[in-house]
Amino acid sequence: MLVYLHMSEFALIDELALHFFPGLNVLTGETGAGKSILIGAISLILGERASSEQVRSGSERTYIEAVFQVPGGYSQLEEVLEKGGLYRDEELVVSREISLSGRNICRVNGRAVPLATLKEIGNVMVDLHGQHTHQSLLKQEQHLFLLDELGGAELLKVKREYEDVLARWQEAKRKLLALGADGEVRARKLELLKHQRDEIVSPGLGEEEEEELKRRLLLLDNAEKLLLAANRACAEVHGGETAEDSALDRINSVKKEFESLLRVDGRLEHFVKILEDCIAGLTELGHELYRYVEELAFSPQERMEIENRLEVYRRLKAKYGGEVNKLFLLVQNFEEEIAFLENSEQQAAALEKEAHALSKEARSLAELLTEKRKETARELERMVKSVLGELGMGEACFSVHFSPLPSLDSRGNEEVEFLFSANAGEPLKPLARIISAGEMARVMLALKSILAEQDRIPTLIFDEIDSGIGGKTIQKVSEKMSLLSGRHQVICVTHSPQIASAAHCQYYLYKEAAGGRTITRVNRLNGEERVYEIARLLDGGSNSEVTRRHAEELLKKAQEYRARYSNRE
Repeated sequence: MLVYLHMSEFALIDELALHFFPGLNVLTGETGAGKSILIGAISLILGERASSEQVRSGSERTYIEAVFQVPGGYSQLEEVLEKGGLYRDEELVVSREISLSGRNICRVNGRAVPLATLKEIGNVMVDLHGQHTHQSLLKQEQHLFLLDELGGAELLKVKREYEDVLARWQEAKRKLLALGADGEVRARKLELLKHQRDEIVSPGLGEEEEEELKRRLLLLDNAEKLLLAANRACAEVHGGETAEDSALDRINSVKKEFESLLRVDGRLEHFVKILEDCIAGLTELGHELYRYVEELAFSPQERMEIENRLEVYRRLKAKYGGEVNKLFLLVQNFEEEIAFLENSEQQAAALEKEAHALSKEARSLAELLTEKRKETARELERMVKSVLGELGMGEACFSVHFSPLPSLDSRGNEEVEFLFSANAGEPLKPLARIISAGEMARVMLALKSILAEQDRIPTLIFDEIDSGIGGKTIQKVSEKMSLLSGRHQVICVTHSPQIASAAHCQYYLYKEAAGGRTITRVNRLNGEERVYEIARLLDGGSNSEVTRRHAEELLKKAQEYRARYSNRE
């Protein structure tokens, strides 16, 4: 509920703070005192469009702040906060700053948010009835929800069963769609999968083979260079143009020379052994080089075969994406899907049977749900007409209109809209098209008083609901407001002494001149102050003894009524 409202430099208000309480809070005062300014400030907190003209003359900016006490387990608010990335706390502090320059800053719990977030929070926290703003009952999507809630446990049980069967039916249809509901479609899909699998598997691809082919192709591309280098190495190591031209021949000659001198210096034997090892190594190197040259034989046919084989790899990787190992994973997926589809005929038959049974059950439950809803709608129409009669609108007509849906969905067979006509013979119209603010407020009061248990919106604001009514009717309005305040916080701008006397908390707004400026002030009334204000509402301010006694009597009756109502609860 709304627990605190503060504003500064707003319209005629320089600085004003109000604490609101549970139950019925009323705002009274002379016409033009600024009651509508307060409602305008609340509207801005609820996300209505702002204007720089709302900034008090002579000021640069206006600032409005509201503190809401957050009800526990209110899922609609929690969804809005989560969507906006906002944290949930026991209190919700909403503020708005409007400057002459056009700058408009909205904050929730100190965090800047877009205006749309403010509006979404307002939609779930407050219903403001006066100028077609923030009225949840004007939103058609709320009508079906409220009707179902009003239908009680029996209707809601059918609704839950329907939603469960509908979900199972949709799941069966989804599985059928995944199988390919048509046998021919499944056959075509199976054929395609087998073709794709065989296209990858048949060539016998392998990561090692691909690397070997690339290596061999690189070797063939450089075979001429390799052959020239190998032949040159053979010549240098094992034989050149002359008999003693090779490294082997030159080292052999040195070895023989050392051997002839061994008798002169025995130490040369060490070098002879090293040279023998060199000769053996060079001899082995020569043999290896000859074999290498023989293996380097270049074959154009081999190159073509390698190119063709590598093209198979390139084509399949380009078609299916990824490297060879990913192609193997893809084959595994194909195999699983093929196995699934090969067994799908039996599965499809079972799913088709299940879907048909669930379809039949869902349609049957939807028809039962429609029947329950129409029963509830007739009862709602009767109750609303009765309450409207008590509120001085005996000729008014209220109807719950059912529109069939093209197919079953989560709502059932139909969507619902509340229609209203203020006078006999006039066509029924959607609630949003009610023109008179007084009519709108009374229709909303009637609906709210009936749907109080179902409607979770914590705070209801009525702006001059008493406009154009009096006598017994205004007394009934007062009683309905009092009843409604047992389930919701109600804030009401009124000129009616009956409504004012029913309040748990009453505020008096007035204007005064200060420093050459007109300023709106507010007082919370208690005791004699309240008696005086209700007497003023009764006779315009004469404050006669008779009027005072009448005011006291109204307050006493309101207190007795609240006590009787509390005892019934």
